[in-house]
Amino acid sequence: MPLFSRLLPLSVVLTAVVGLSGCSVLEGLGIGNATQAPTDESVSDEADTGPAAPDETETAPEATGFVLPTCDTLYSTKQNAALLEQVRVNMGDTSDGNFGYGTTNLDLVGLLKGVRADLRVSCTWYLPASESVSVTSLAIIAPDVEGKVAGILSEARALKSSVGGGTLWTIENAASGTSEDYIATEAHFMAAVPCPASLAETSCIGWFSTNYSFGQAENLTVDAARNLGVYTN
Repeated sequence: MPLFSRLLPLSVVLTAVVGLSGCSVLEGLGIGNATQAPTDESVSDEADTGPAAPDETETAPEATGFVLPTCDTLYSTKQNAALLEQVRVNMGDTSDGNFGYGTTNLDLVGLLKGVRADLRVSCTWYLPASESVSVTSLAIIAPDVEGKVAGILSEARALKSSVGGGTLWTIENAASGTSEDYIATEAHFMAAVPCPASLAETSCIGWFSTNYSFGQAENLTVDAARNLGVYTN
């Protein structure tokens, strides 16, 4: 058989192979130039195999543990609106001296002052041209301090009730010795909270205390505790 006739079937096979698979198939058969430059498609494939770009939608993990509020977020939106409707003024954090706390009991004030500054806040609202002032304090305390607070309140003959997943203490007239015309109520609520991330402790108590001259302290104490998810019903 002539040489041309014997080579013809091979040329047909090679033509079909090249048309279907390109150089990679030829190289697999040991035929053709293995160093042939890659096509645009192969370059694109190589580029796609590089490290993936960071996902811009990813966010840092949220901090765990209880987060202390500001005086703008201590109360619920509804309670804030009610105070503003009365034309009361938000003085912000007043944790200073002996009078910027949610109690007039100096023993309790001493315990509040002993709490680390980043673990307590005291928010004061007052009504201009009036003696009506409210102060709500929130402090993160240890269980042994809770026992001390409870002991002082018990000695002060505060009324005690188990509500909202914690203990509520109320005093109908916290300043009865000041003046017969001056009325100030006081309310304290204590319940377990997750320890803030800045603490190594595993057991913490949220202590909400309000002193309200010519007003109902219990309403503010319960609203703050419920707003922050501590008062559970």
